[in-house]
Amino acid sequence: VEELKLSLDFIHALQNASLDDGGLSEEALHRLRNPPQHILEIDDPAELLSLRHFLGTSNASQHTYANVQEVHNGTFPEQPMLSYAWVRNKLEEWTGVESILSDMCPQSCVAFTGPYSALDTCPRCHSARYDTKILRSSRGKSKKSVLQFYTIPLGPQIQAIWRSRAGAEKMKHRQTRTKQLLEMLETNGALIEEYDDLYHGSDYLNACLRGDIKPNDTVLMHAMDGAQLYKDKESDCWILLWIIIELSADFRYKKSHVCPGAVIPGAPKFMESFLFPGFYHVAGLQREGLRIWNALDDEVFIYFPYYLLGTSDGPGSVHLTGLVGHQGASACRVFCGLKGRRKPGGKTCYPALLKPSGYDVKGSNHPDVHPSNIHGPSETRYLADLQYLLQSRGVTDYGTRRRDTGISRPTLILGLSQRHRLPITASLCGDCMHVPTLNLGDLLLPLWRGIFDCAPTDDSENWEWAVLRGPIWEAHGKAVADSRPYIPGSFDRPPRNLSEKINSQYKAKEWQHYFFGLAPALLYGILPDSYWQNFCKLVFAMRLVLQRSISRADVLAAQKALDEFCLEFEHLYVQDRPDRIHMVRLCLHALMHLGLQIPATGPPSLHATWTMERTIGDLGQEIRQPSNPYANLSEWALIRSHFTPSPILIPKQKSTKKKKEKKKKRFT
Repeated sequence: VEELKLSLDFIHALQNASLDDGGLSEEALHRLRNPPQHILEIDDPAELLSLRHFLGTSNASQHTYANVQEVHNGTFPEQPMLSYAWVRNKLEEWTGVESILSDMCPQSCVAFTGPYSALDTCPRCHSARYDTKILRSSRGKSKKSVLQFYTIPLGPQIQAIWRSRAGAEKMKHRQTRTKQLLEMLETNGALIEEYDDLYHGSDYLNACLRGDIKPNDTVLMHAMDGAQLYKDKESDCWILLWIIIELSADFRYKKSHVCPGAVIPGAPKFMESFLFPGFYHVAGLQREGLRIWNALDDEVFIYFPYYLLGTSDGPGSVHLTGLVGHQGASACRVFCGLKGRRKPGGKTCYPALLKPSGYDVKGSNHPDVHPSNIHGPSETRYLADLQYLLQSRGVTDYGTRRRDTGISRPTLILGLSQRHRLPITASLCGDCMHVPTLNLGDLLLPLWRGIFDCAPTDDSENWEWAVLRGPIWEAHGKAVADSRPYIPGSFDRPPRNLSEKINSQYKAKEWQHYFFGLAPALLYGILPDSYWQNFCKLVFAMRLVLQRSISRADVLAAQKALDEFCLEFEHLYVQDRPDRIHMVRLCLHALMHLGLQIPATGPPSLHATWTMERTIGDLGQEIRQPSNPYANLSEWALIRSHFTPSPILIPKQKSTKKKKEKKKKRFT
């Protein structure tokens, strides 16, 4: 099967990765292998002035910087301010961070990387890779790419962090904390009583005990998601990030410490080809190692990047993991093996636990599944199923085996060094951002309003839970809005009036505050008692799961409540009817894994996609060229990488605060 063969070709290319052909310039490659061994201090007044102005106008346009430069140079000609282009080039020189440009299909089908690198036309839509006019006029001598995308290599960004004393000190957090944890486990019988970081997960700790993760290695989390740059449009570009687990949770998710990975225009049809340059660079570092100069201890050591987790929302996880989409027969994103059920005559599968009465649908007739029988993923079963898929004898056989296994193709993660990554199924994590907010919002509110998709054999007028209609719905929305003055500003985004704004891009934070803060009180006496009590079990569980630090007892209580909520949901809403199986959305099944994964991966909030969504918002606000947003967004991502954090030591300006205070005292 061509699709499987192509995925394997990309994986094999990763397994033979070399930094020499990873797309870096000779100068950048030399610097990568021979990092500067001194702290970068800027003493030149003109350079320092220009850099400060550049930082001060970082959220403005290039035109703003040019205006400031013109005014300054006209006023202070004896101390000139340097051009924007000069500062940009100098930043690249100072930090060592440059972008890797890769050609791509103008329609965003594929990137011309890896096995596709020698092609001149897109294998999907047959669009030309190079500008045909320039190609013809130069008789094939001049090749100008029609469209390119940026990949920002991780290695130079890691080196830049270690090059400052403050950055090096922060990067020692994981090493120190892990040592403390391992010593604690030796004394208390290897039992974790409190999960407050990813370091507490058994997958991470076991990798440390095996010697796969060494003290000087850098542990990474990869995040990717589609970004909607324009209102009322689907995702029109993709953004990739690297999150550095060496840093404490107080720093690693902040804007100044998240490492941009790539910006991909459009909606790719073969995402692996776009992920390839960034993964190839990491795979090369895993084979060769990366020399680091530690500014704190003035020493050089070699580190190897360790791929711990890959996180994304549902659509993004399909690209990253190679598993089937949400309509598949085995659609669980953490590969637990639960088989879905189809409605009679339908094709879409739903993760219903209970088999309805009189239900007889081929391939879906398995008996009831109790939540206690749902377990975490199995690496052994994944590898066996993948091998079974790869033995497909044709397109039809491939379709059958894909349905039976829940695997669409081998994941690109298999190309990374097995010693420097978790097992594939361990690196798949749940989503505690979209699932309990946006996804539940698309399920519960339409049910309670009576507007959820209703089968011809059913009647929504008879749904006893559909109580938010007409004046009651309007009053409920107003009650939500009336609560806004009483919600602290630290709660980020308080929910708006649901009855007026639910179709106006209601945000995940709004859903979170509504479901797990306001709804239990506002729905009391409105929802029938059994439905309200069922909903309160969800609220109880999620309030525990979303804690920054979770005790072992809370994990057990949360998982018990989630299991009960999901099982009762089917009893209350589906009511043993085959024509209501579609009410059991995949987000319900995903909830049951949130508690199960905590002992293995730590608190779900620490590998949620909040960081990705926030970064998308920040970068989107910095776009200053609507006519060419993708190139502009890529440039801002590259600029961001120069300050993640920057190794440049900028002398602090002398503060006049004390002088003002003294004058004030004298006056008093």
